[in-house]
Amino acid sequence: MQISTSKGAERCYRLIDGGCEPHRELDAQYSSLDDAIADAIAWVEPITESNHPAALIGVEVSTTKGGWRTCRMPGPLLCPLPR
Repeated sequence: MQISTSKGAERCYRLIDGGCEPHRELDAQYSSLDDAIADAIAWVEPITESNHPAALIGVEVSTTKGGWRTCRMPGPLLCPLPR
């Protein structure tokens, strides 16, 4: 999928899974990196195991030529909190 962007246009972000593919459950385009990460954290929070494969989420940013570039490799978004 390619995104049409003009020079100086706003970038958009999308979440990717552990295999660096567009995330199946979080298949959306976000206007900011913060929005993308916030949505991913809210989605992954219920997963109790930090090493669960679904907990590996990365981010891609749209390029001016309509493609995608990885700006955060898939990895855990949350670390276990001490109890």
